[in-house]
Amino acid sequence: RILAILLGVCFLPIAASAVECPEWRRLAVEEKSDRLDAMTEGHLKGNTGKKFTSENPVLMRRCLEDFKQDLIDQFDGVCADKRTAPKGVIDQIFDRYFLSCVQ
Repeated sequence: RILAILLGVCFLPIAASAVECPEWRRLAVEEKSDRLDAMTEGHLKGNTGKKFTSENPVLMRRCLEDFKQDLIDQFDGVCADKRTAPKGVIDQIFDRYFLSCVQ
């Protein structure tokens, strides 16, 4: 799985950031951490990251790493109820954290 995630990041950086609750709920604990790493790389290499070309990608990765458990907890929380999790909510939450690391 890790190889598949890394290949996805290398060849499809925008798709690497897209994850929905059904997929998130199926991930094991260690896979969630790997998925967040893939999302980070996807954002840094995709259109979102290009908007912040003056930002140091190493610092962005460190910042997001500091928030990793918070992100996992928030994703788990919003995805807990299958009936109420809106489409795109994981990306919205991740985007907020990503942008907070720019400042």
